[in-house]
Amino acid sequence: MTMKQNKCLYILFISWLLLCCRTNLSAQQRIEAEGTVRDSITGEALPYVSLYLKGTSIGTITNEDGSFSLKAYSDSSTLVIKYLGYEDYALSLKTGAVNRMHVLLRPVSYELADIEVRPQRERYARRNPAVDFIRNVIERRSLNDPRNHDYFSYQTYEQKSFAQNNFDAGTVRNSKLLKRFDFLLEYVDTSAVTGKPVLPLFNEEIIENTYYRKSPRSEKRVVEGFNRAGLVEIISEDGMTQLLEEVFKEVDIFQDNIPLFLNRFVSPISSFGPNFYKYYILDTLVLGGERCLDLGFVPFNSESFGFTGHLFVTLDSTFFVKKAQLNVPKDINLNYVSYMSIEQDFDRTDDDTRLVTKNEIVVELKILEKQSGLYARRVCLHRNHSFDPPENMDIFKQDAPVTELEEARKQPEIYWHERRIKEKDISVTSVDKMMKHLRRIPAFYWSEKVLGALINGYVQTAETNSPFEFGPANTLFSGNTLEGARFRLGGTTTVNLSNRFFADGYVAYGTGDDKFKYDAILEYSFNDKKFFRKEYPFHYLRAEYKYDINQIGQHYMYTNPDNIFMMPKRRRNDLITYMQTMELSYYREHYNGWGYGATARHLTEWATKYVPFEKIGPDGTVAPADHYRSAQIEFKIRWAPNEKFYQSRNYRYPITLDAPIVTLSHVLSRKGVLGSDFNYNRTDIGLRKRFWMSPFGYIDIYAQGGKVWDRVPYPLLIIPNANLSYSIEPESYTLMDPMEFINDRYASWEVTYFMNGTILNRLPVVKYLQLREVVAFRGWYGDLSDRNNPEKNGAGLYRFPSNTYMMTEGPYMEFSFGLDNIFKVLRLDYVWRLSYKNHPHTPNHGLRMKMQFSF
Repeated sequence: MTMKQNKCLYILFISWLLLCCRTNLSAQQRIEAEGTVRDSITGEALPYVSLYLKGTSIGTITNEDGSFSLKAYSDSSTLVIKYLGYEDYALSLKTGAVNRMHVLLRPVSYELADIEVRPQRERYARRNPAVDFIRNVIERRSLNDPRNHDYFSYQTYEQKSFAQNNFDAGTVRNSKLLKRFDFLLEYVDTSAVTGKPVLPLFNEEIIENTYYRKSPRSEKRVVEGFNRAGLVEIISEDGMTQLLEEVFKEVDIFQDNIPLFLNRFVSPISSFGPNFYKYYILDTLVLGGERCLDLGFVPFNSESFGFTGHLFVTLDSTFFVKKAQLNVPKDINLNYVSYMSIEQDFDRTDDDTRLVTKNEIVVELKILEKQSGLYARRVCLHRNHSFDPPENMDIFKQDAPVTELEEARKQPEIYWHERRIKEKDISVTSVDKMMKHLRRIPAFYWSEKVLGALINGYVQTAETNSPFEFGPANTLFSGNTLEGARFRLGGTTTVNLSNRFFADGYVAYGTGDDKFKYDAILEYSFNDKKFFRKEYPFHYLRAEYKYDINQIGQHYMYTNPDNIFMMPKRRRNDLITYMQTMELSYYREHYNGWGYGATARHLTEWATKYVPFEKIGPDGTVAPADHYRSAQIEFKIRWAPNEKFYQSRNYRYPITLDAPIVTLSHVLSRKGVLGSDFNYNRTDIGLRKRFWMSPFGYIDIYAQGGKVWDRVPYPLLIIPNANLSYSIEPESYTLMDPMEFINDRYASWEVTYFMNGTILNRLPVVKYLQLREVVAFRGWYGDLSDRNNPEKNGAGLYRFPSNTYMMTEGPYMEFSFGLDNIFKVLRLDYVWRLSYKNHPHTPNHGLRMKMQFSF
């Protein structure tokens, strides 16, 4: 089960809970208004007009034909209407009734110095005073960066919260099924966006101190308080933290591209902003005692990854940004986000250094348009800024970029209460109490347990602090040609038994071959683990003894080979042998991205009736060989600076590939040592990297190369990774058969361009489907030297399988074009084989799919 499937299951679970409890609470006045907004002179409809209830953040915007609809609960009944280049308009609304209206806004002129700017609809000029003004802001954006100082430190109070939007108290009270959940009404809060009642589902609070040193450059964070409660407790905590950090990343508008929702948005202060945005001079006002210009902006293409909003910039020579308000355009090709608002506040010091004091993002998420959906909020309040060196300079000697104090998760309630009351932007919730109450209800308790097993893949053996867990659940049953039906039962010890010593393994049985297979792992971790043994960073000594099948030329990166979901194949899967391995491994990772290790391995591989080992004698005769042995030592080096991934129990699923990932490995074996049958040396090097082409999507590049330096039989040569499933899998070949090519040196590549709707977003009608283009080109260029070619120098080698071909016509290549974001969860690629199209029983084209959750 992939990370994206895990996330999708999580969202579906939340939705299931949300659908149990829907719409409206009547504690406040019901406000309902609908109508149109037009230009008072031309009569043209005005799109994207901002409407909000005075004194609140409850509001909406008009659509492309100028129409709007607003439904909310609020104490305010005054509707304020604002639009770029038009006079503000306010009117009183009747409560408890539908207010239907047709508003006419009057254009207004503004003066800045000697220049008058009057809005001209659809006649925007790229050279105008607003553009000249933003160019001054862009030129000076790095001058007042606090990291220009030798030292910089501050404290952050961060709160993340999720809630069910538009919670319906009446449904809970009147439903026999839900009546047992009536205690939820005690925890209902109010949305800061719409004023609607919301039910908190998750809350996280962090208090941390950040320390920065300019030279040598270092930045460390120390967490002194951590408090989390809610539904995401059923998901890997370490992995969820990484995921939330990337999805709801703290926004920095002073860089060109803003990472958000696992995409890249163009900043309004980007160096190429004037080519992406329209800018408008709107008004002048006073903020914090300083006269500022209100600079509005909208992207030229409302479907692209940009913002609408306001920058409030001082009218002096520093062009200092005092405040930023960002929203997403209504038509943006962004899944599940029905509303988003970002607000940032800045103070400046006597030397004009910029200090961010508040960074808030509020989002409304919906899977289906008619659902109430989720309300999400992240607010970061930065205090106690200083440019003095920290009292304890040893903080910069720590390896980890983030250090959590031992007492961080044990802080008493008084600790949090004292800090909450100081911050008006912090909302107080009781999610932990609500979750304890919910878990006393059997229906919810068992639903959470079952869903936790599906998402994490493991079943606990105790209600709390389980010392052992069974799993992975997706490998309990599978099948293949050699084994027939395969049954597997496995498990692992947890940190509740020991946070340094771990045992892991499984037993499997095939009904077709009537054989038992097994795997046993004993591992010692040199650093304490918080959640499970494979969490970052690795530093372990591991012993493993394994006997199982080997599906030659079929290795999946992010799932088990006997995953039940990988069973459907495009051809018979019979290229399978038996393999026994004994390994002793040491591996260590560092926070700077470096990892290295060594493995001592002894393997024995047995032939089967489907994959015979036919050994060629000195006289050219062929005799069956039962097995071969190889005692190996493998050395690995890996460099992955700033790598971001979702960590599950067994796999790391990349969240982004922004930083390069470089790998280097070498395997060596000497004939006669511990029964080895051959001298063997193999070297491999690999590179993975994502290149952002904001606002035109991004390109993922995978490249690998390697060589076998000795004369060995084909199971020890280099076999490309073939994908027999109908799923789209990275670093594999969709239309290639296993062992179709066998080489002793190779170079491979995979280039995938995710266009994010660059073309389709501009096509009439089609753009409303919010499809995204995906283009991929992958290839394998290999060679086989005469010394490893059994047809030219066969003595002592194994004859190649009948479906193996020489690579004599250049590289093997595949090209695919696909549509992503179909129904928001489906990707379909059509793949063409560009070379070696005359090989029998191999497809030359085909359709492949992938279910995935993405914004």
